[in-house]
Parts: sequence; structure tokens; C-alpha cells
Amino acid sequence: MREITPRNEAIAWWEEQVSAGMYVGPRAQLPSAPAVRVLRDEELIAETPGGWAWVALGRESPEAAQALRQNYWSLVQVALDEYLPAEIFRISAVRLLVGDTTIPGALHIRHAASGSKHRLEVTEQFELLLVPGDVAADGAGTNNSTVRVRAGGVEVPVSSPERTLISLTVSDIRDNRDLVLVWLRSLVVAQPALEAAYSANPRHVLLARMGHLARDLGNTRLADQIERLLSAHHRHHVSRTITGVGKKIVVPAYMTARPSTRDPGLDRLHARLSRAAGVVGELVREAEQAMGPMPEATVIRVARSAKLEDTYHSTTIEGYRITKDEVRAVLEGVPYEGRTPDEISRLMALKGYSRAFDRTLGLIREAFIQGEARLSEEMIFDLHLELWGPSIDAGIVGATEMRGWRESPVFIRQSRHVPPGPEKVGRYMVQLIEQVNSLDVGPITRAVLTHWGFVHIHPFMDGNGRLARLLMNYMLGGSGLPWATIRAEERSTYFRALERAHVGDDFTPLTEFLRDEIEQSVDACRD
Repeated sequence: MREITPRNEAIAWWEEQVSAGMYVGPRAQLPSAPAVRVLRDEELIAETPGGWAWVALGRESPEAAQALRQNYWSLVQVALDEYLPAEIFRISAVRLLVGDTTIPGALHIRHAASGSKHRLEVTEQFELLLVPGDVAADGAGTNNSTVRVRAGGVEVPVSSPERTLISLTVSDIRDNRDLVLVWLRSLVVAQPALEAAYSANPRHVLLARMGHLARDLGNTRLADQIERLLSAHHRHHVSRTITGVGKKIVVPAYMTARPSTRDPGLDRLHARLSRAAGVVGELVREAEQAMGPMPEATVIRVARSAKLEDTYHSTTIEGYRITKDEVRAVLEGVPYEGRTPDEISRLMALKGYSRAFDRTLGLIREAFIQGEARLSEEMIFDLHLELWGPSIDAGIVGATEMRGWRESPVFIRQSRHVPPGPEKVGRYMVQLIEQVNSLDVGPITRAVLTHWGFVHIHPFMDGNGRLARLLMNYMLGGSGLPWATIRAEERSTYFRALERAHVGDDFTPLTEFLRDEIEQSVDACRD
């Protein structure tokens, strides 16, 4: 009979969880304390700060912080189950209602398990803020006010749109203005549900504020609904001066520049790109004015001279372990016989980037002929195929993976940003292409917006970063500016800047970083 030791107990428990697909759970599901110590020592689990939940780790890659982030929404579900009845509310609800599953620094949860506030950390810098409130014990919410929203592969309870309308404070709106406005602009609610939510929480100034904003956004149906409801309960009209709409909270012109698509996520992408165009344009104005366009021959010559360095750095940034000698060998056509599978994979990635680079130069020439650089779906698909063509020929990547946009969710390592679901990618790419092509902005602004928008949507399962940098250089080269290479040693600064833009709508770090890279390329051409 096998001796029951803490290690045997730990391994048996871990194997049972993994075989059952149970990778996340509450503290109560852990084995005995001695077995838990073994699980920790052998890095088979990652625990949240305070140990209220755990994530099972794989034997090959026990990266605790990454595992906790990757399973963020499953951990949220554990917390919600522990504090039943509970729901996500306030601005956290708005994010989920517009389809944004980016990991927030703080997630607001209302619970009726007790009269106490609780603060749970998921990982360092990411916390759940639980406050007592009115949530029905059956999980449906008071007056059927909770809806289920899918996030990170699980369904979580979220405060209904009607109740969320009456929960947002002035600071909620001002700190997340565009997010709230795109949600409010396309919001459709039923009058009885709105009346029930208001009866449960009659905060007339807060609701009047949302009505005034809805009116300014062109959502007249919602504005009229709110006005009728408040008129039935209050003798005096709540003025815009009291709600602060028009002074404390202003609807920007870009928010109503086109009719709502009734898809808040798509409207938000349009708003973000429009706002970013103004921010980026201001930051690069002097640089754009100082840079005159170069002749086509000069642009192509400079790009060709940068090919070896650019291939090395752009590929290394994505985690490939390569040397410049390997890059040089690929560019010179050295055969690959006798290589290991790992070496073949790396070298095919280099060969693919080389082909995509050359195709980008061809697109730059076409832009000179046409008089402008313009994005298209056909162009992007062609570059994607060039990037992965050698890997397809070598049997590393299946040919079926080249069909259209990605069809599965993606997770970006060490990033809070969660790209849109596969069902949205096609619509979002159409929006990005049309908007970038139509904006009246300078070449650096267009290049920055193209780069950010592409990696934000992440339209393919792999290769998005390399393609984003190629498309950025197509925009630059097609406008007469030299090729700009982001170096591997700048990877951390580059990724931090992207994260600020993705998560915080702060485009300044990314713009300044890319502007400086482009200016260095221009200066090098003058030397």
C-alpha cells in the first residue's frame, strides 16, 4: 500500500485538478496544510495575496504572476461565489457592458453577504473592492437587475444597464468619460425596467445627468424615457447647471461626428482613434513640419540598408532567440539542412519577415505611384501570408490558419489588455482601415494610429507586432519618410508605452517613443 505523505497527497490533488480541467478555485478546495506547502515549494500552484484563491500551474512554465493575470476573470468568479449574492457594478459594470474585459486596477463589486467592506488582491496592483449593497439572494438581483456577461471564458453577474445608470457619480463619468459616453450613446432600455431600477434607488440628480448626456449624444429615446420618469416623480425639473452637463462634463465633437453603430465597442474604437488623432497630432506637429518628404529612391535605399538590423530587432522583440549571423545567413540564402526543429522554426520566422519586408517595400513604391499610403484588407492579408509562408512550407504552421482574421480569443503575455473577441475582429478592422484612411492628419500621426490600432485589435493569432511595425513603416515610407527600426533593447519601454495606450487611453508615451525613433532615422539620413 502506497504511503500517504504530504507530497503524495499534493501530487494526487494536483493531477486530479488538472485532469478535470479545474485550474482555479477557492482556498477551501486546497488539500491539507502540509500538502499545500509541497504545492508551493514545487511551484504547482500560484496563490493570490492573502491566499483566498489559487491557480494550478503547469510543470513546464510555473510563472505565478502570469497565471494569476491570465485567470483573472475566473478568480473574480471565485470571489463572487464566496460573497454571494454579489454583482459587478458602477464603472466596472460599464466596462463589461461595452465588451471591455481589460484587467482593471480596481474592480467594483456589490455584495449582500454581510454589511462589511472587503478588499481582495488578485495580484500585485490588481484588487477587488467589495462593498455591501442591495443584491437579491437568488442571484437575479433586486427587481431582476443583474445580467450575465462573458469575460475571460466565464460568465459573471453584472449590474443591469438600468441600475448602472443610477449608480455612476460625476467622478466616474469624468474619469472615464469616453467609455461612459459610448455606452450611453447606444444604450436601449425598457421603460418598466428603468422605472423599477429608479424605485429601488431614487437618485434623481444622477439619473437626470444621464438624461442630459443622452440628449447631447443623440440618444433621444433614452433621454425622453428618463425625462418622463423624473417628471412623474418630481415637480421641479433638474437643470443642466445642477447636473454639470455642458460644464463639468462635456460631450466632445468626435463622439457625435457620425451616427451610432449600436455597437458600443465599435463606437469606442472610433472615439479612441479620433481622440488619439488630436493628441498624437499635437505631439508630433513640430516633427512633421520639420521633415520634408524624401524621393522614392532614397526611401527604398534607406529601407534596404536597414533590413538586416530591422529583421533582427523586430523578430527578437517577439521572443525569438536569434543572432545577427543567423539573420545574415537567411538574407544571403544559406540552406537550412541539418538544423534542429527549433532552429528551423526560428529561421523560417526570419525568412518570413524578410519576405514581408520586401513586400512592404513594394507597397511603398505603389504608394508613391498612387500619391498616398492607404491601408486595405488585401494588403494586410498579403503581408500576413508573406510573414508565415516559409513556416507553412516547412510544416510548422497549417495553411488553414491563413484564412481570414483570427477565429479564437488571444491573450497577450504580461499585458492587462484583452483584444476584442474573434466575432468582432472583422468589424473592428474595417473601422480601423476606413478611419485611418480618411483622417486628415500628417504621416507620423497616421503611422502611430496604424501601429496602435493594429496591435490593439490583434487581428491574427500570431505575428501582430511584426505586422504592426511593417504597416507603420509602410505609412512612413509611402509618405516619403525613412524606415524606423524599434530596437530589441528598447522592448520594455516600447511595451510599457503600448500598455499605457491600450489600458489608460494615454497615447503620449507611445507617440513620443515612436516620434523619437522616426526623428533618429531622419537624422541618420542627413549624416
